[in-house]
Amino acid sequence: MPRRIAVVPAYNEAPTVVEVLEQLEPLVDELVIVDDGSTDGTRAAIQAWLPGHDKVRLLTFDENQGMSAAYYLAFTELKRQLGAGELDNDDLVFTVDADGQHELSVFEELQAKMAGLDALLVRRDLSTYPPYKRIGNWTLSAWASMWAGHRLLDVESGYRVFRLGALAHALDYYRGYKYSETVEVAVVLCRLGYRVTNDHLVTVPIYRSRTSLVDAAIDFGAIPLAAARVWTGRRLVQPAT
Repeated sequence: MPRRIAVVPAYNEAPTVVEVLEQLEPLVDELVIVDDGSTDGTRAAIQAWLPGHDKVRLLTFDENQGMSAAYYLAFTELKRQLGAGELDNDDLVFTVDADGQHELSVFEELQAKMAGLDALLVRRDLSTYPPYKRIGNWTLSAWASMWAGHRLLDVESGYRVFRLGALAHALDYYRGYKYSETVEVAVVLCRLGYRVTNDHLVTVPIYRSRTSLVDAAIDFGAIPLAAARVWTGRRLVQPAT
């Protein structure tokens, strides 16, 4: 069976982060937390929880760098472990937010859906979201679909499962800025020819969004740039097995 690795970026999530980690740890073989320069006691809460949790690692930034930088730090470390033979191409990387908005009861279901796939981008049930958020998500997802060459229904979702070999390959073509990591990796994986799905619908226990119109504009511009890096960097290839 592939190992399960969870990556949790956290920025000012002191009220919820420990509860999320408590629920998540029994579900995975390895847990990587990135404290992104929190100023509200998030890091202290994590450090107080860490003793006795041997399969958990904490990576940190002294100043806030943004969600994309937090993911890039964690993914780069996993890629290093892959190169060192400590992890396998078929190990699964789950990304989970620290604010409690991801439904952790579907972990087994998501792993089962990964059969034959390289990435599963969870499609959130946005029925309780404000209309402007639903419209914005639909617009950005349609734009990403055009550049990805593959239908994406919720490209902004941060709840995802990656096959580690595919994710490590994608890191050669993107890094992300602010919140753009989620849209960039989806486009890059599709353009590289990996098997990606974004149609598995999951409920959202709580609604929370920190993204602004500026963040949406950044994502809008990052999408074609991510596709261009793949087009100019190499020919489309069949995914490694």
